[in-house]
Amino acid sequence: LISRSAPAKQLAKQRPNGSVFTWSVMTSLALQLIVHMFVLLCGWRLARDQRPKDFKRDLEGDFEPNLTNSVVFQLMAAMHASTFLANYEGHPFMQPMIANKALLYSLGAFVVLIFTLASEIIPDLNQLLSLVTSPNDAFRTQILTLVTADIVVSVGLSKLVGLFAVHIRGREAERRALELGLGVDTSGDSKGASRTKGFSKSSSKSSSKSSSKS
Repeated sequence: LISRSAPAKQLAKQRPNGSVFTWSVMTSLALQLIVHMFVLLCGWRLARDQRPKDFKRDLEGDFEPNLTNSVVFQLMAAMHASTFLANYEGHPFMQPMIANKALLYSLGAFVVLIFTLASEIIPDLNQLLSLVTSPNDAFRTQILTLVTADIVVSVGLSKLVGLFAVHIRGREAERRALELGLGVDTSGDSKGASRTKGFSKSSSKSSSKSSSKS
């Protein structure tokens, strides 16, 4: 689905990232990792506090649904969705996600499914996926808050870093263009284009004067 994304129709003045080791990419990934780990740790602690006192971990036994693995599953699903949303390369180098209908609808349906499971509005769906229901309403609200925070905060921080990086590269491109005499004037036209327009206007005026004299 991501491979269906097309480049932007208009060339940007900035250069896109040529490596994943640029400061903007590494900063964005680091912030996302911090948010994911914090949310996952909070969710695990909430589920751990609800364990019975006689709980014993059986690593060799068969899988049994419990509150801990149910919470971790929901939070991991939210992290997958936020990763796609945060790292999608849109404007100004690629077309926005709304242009990729298949990816947009798939992610939208996935996010709706995540919140449906976290809110437990369809208990049969949670049971079908072997997810244990929340012990009380307060716990359910806390998990919903963690899911929302993971998606909103990680995507928001990533987009802010991306916008700042694009702004910095844009200013660098403008400075470089000015050094080469290809700067952009206030009207948005390049200096070369302005000079061409001025030359064409003067040529037309001179030709009209010569024709009137003749």
